Amino acid sequence: MTRPNPLLQPFDLFPYASVQVEDLQPAIQQIVEENRSALALIIEREADNPSWNGLVLAVEALDKRLEDTFYPLVPLAFTSDEWGSAVGECDAERRAYRTAKHQNQALFSAYQRLDPADLSDEQVAVLKRILRDFRLEGANLDRSGRQQFAAQETAIVGLEWEFQEKLRAAKDDLSKHITDVEVLAGIPVADLADMQHKAQARGLSGWLLTLDEPVCKTVLQYADSRELRKEMYLAYVTRASDQAAGQSQHDNGPVLQALLRLRHEKAQLLGFVDFVELSLQTKAAQSTAEVETFLNTLIARERPRLEREADQLRSFAREQGCDDLQPWDYAFYAQKMRQHEGSDPDQALREYFSFETALSGLIGLVEQLYGISIKKVDAEVWDAKVQVLQVVEAGDVLGHIYLDAFIRPGKPAWPWSLAIRHRHVDADGTLTRPVAALFGYYEPRGLQLGHKDLCKLFHEFHHCLHQILMTNAHRRLNSIHELGHDFSEFAGKLLEQWCWSAQSLQSVSTHRTGGERAALAEVQRWLEARNTQRGLDKADGLKKALLDFELHRSYGNDRSIEQVVADVYARTQVLPLASNDRFANGFDYMVTGYEAGFYCYLWAEEHATDVFAWFKDQGVFDSRLGQAMRRELLAPGASRSMSASIQAFIDRAQSIVSAD
Repeated sequence: MTRPNPLLQPFDLFPYASVQVEDLQPAIQQIVEENRSALALIIEREADNPSWNGLVLAVEALDKRLEDTFYPLVPLAFTSDEWGSAVGECDAERRAYRTAKHQNQALFSAYQRLDPADLSDEQVAVLKRILRDFRLEGANLDRSGRQQFAAQETAIVGLEWEFQEKLRAAKDDLSKHITDVEVLAGIPVADLADMQHKAQARGLSGWLLTLDEPVCKTVLQYADSRELRKEMYLAYVTRASDQAAGQSQHDNGPVLQALLRLRHEKAQLLGFVDFVELSLQTKAAQSTAEVETFLNTLIARERPRLEREADQLRSFAREQGCDDLQPWDYAFYAQKMRQHEGSDPDQALREYFSFETALSGLIGLVEQLYGISIKKVDAEVWDAKVQVLQVVEAGDVLGHIYLDAFIRPGKPAWPWSLAIRHRHVDADGTLTRPVAALFGYYEPRGLQLGHKDLCKLFHEFHHCLHQILMTNAHRRLNSIHELGHDFSEFAGKLLEQWCWSAQSLQSVSTHRTGGERAALAEVQRWLEARNTQRGLDKADGLKKALLDFELHRSYGNDRSIEQVVADVYARTQVLPLASNDRFANGFDYMVTGYEAGFYCYLWAEEHATDVFAWFKDQGVFDSRLGQAMRRELLAPGASRSMSASIQAFIDRAQSIVSAD
């Protein structure tokens, strides 16, 4: 008897336990073929006199079936090479279907025949996004143009993959294996344990220092050995470049140059001045000039602080006996300045935040702010350590969050979130509940979180919760991926603000051995220490945002990548960087969906700080403001602009304060 393919059977939460790797491609291929046939019938029926249900919801049902089957597969890609390859093939099938659909002239014409005057506000918002996606996929081009666009897209995807593979290979080759613990003097015990686990995962004794950003930052911040700091710093800023000795085969310089050229040509083919203008079609900013003004304003505002802190750092380093401060010394002496009476405030903070303590406190916070409850439930998962959280309000299930918190071989070593399924109401009124997943990179053994770890956990959890709490009927308006990076990151940055509140952190703290809460004065001192020399992080963020922006805006103006980098560094850096710096060659945000959009993190943080000011004034646990935040900032999703949602929150917050 033939075993039925579980991907082709009805399911609510994905049947991970029963899916086999050989199920993937046949299921996706069958769905794609059935979608193509169904799409042809819809076009034939709706071409001349399209209706909302007959065209929009009918096509959306096809997209929904494909995407609701594919996206739950993504976590499986990191479980083994075999699964990764199978998921990659499925993604290629999905992408090809999407591209062909968006270049279908008959379908595009049918959508254009819909009269917005006959539609509700929500339906108009959906239609605008559908038509935008068609235009950005080349639907307005002639046959030759569409063929050129398809070739460009294929080449761009290939180059992005090549960039990541070269970077991965370069980092692997330049990892440093250490067998003498004395070389690692100064590095905290918890971080040494992480390095030891990395070595064990590769069958090595001792400790392994990879070129992943968290590891490099730990070494630069804590390692007493100046020689080790110098080696790690230079390896990091020259990775995947011609400046790394013996690594010419991994040089991403030519790849990046070709990628910038193709993106520029794609933008111009679609009728835009440059790739930045193209990327803004899905963001809150209205023009390139608006983003440029925003970045210039930030740079001007932060410059005095950066110069003041640089002078303080130089002076402090001289007092410590360092008269020739170098780039590999900055983080080290900044950390020394943060220490108070010989103790490290960030390490002291860790003693009060196990992963479970932090997660429990985080859940309690959002439950109080939003009037919801979150509980663990049993469900099929892709790894035994994955937890499933159910979000409930007044007995009604709103959605589910998969929590894949711990690092394992093959899994990305950074935190991220995934919208697996979007809330949607079908033409017959059937509700599909949303699902999200949070991926962490924490070590599972006796895990204690530092302040940055807390910020990242709060950030990614709010992405997932945002996915669950959007309330529109149509799925296109209920996806964090439809918000644009600036609006989406705003939600993540917003909940991060609670990690900078001493009252908030104290409320969720529990000492790992004694069980007591941290004293409020101690938490305030830790946060003050975290703010010491924070300008280094500000300068790094400005560098990344402006570099990404300028590389994508200035292609073709006769400046080389190195010249753009030099100009950006001159504007954003007060403390000099290495002369052979090739940071752009390893800047993976430019090939993972944030190209020409890294500035969104800064944009989001500015707005999140403004919104959180209301909570600072009224109380960080004020449930009235929490409900206003949920109702005005999260629930509307992509049905209105980021600025409109923020203004709606401010108006409601003002009425709450006035009522007091």
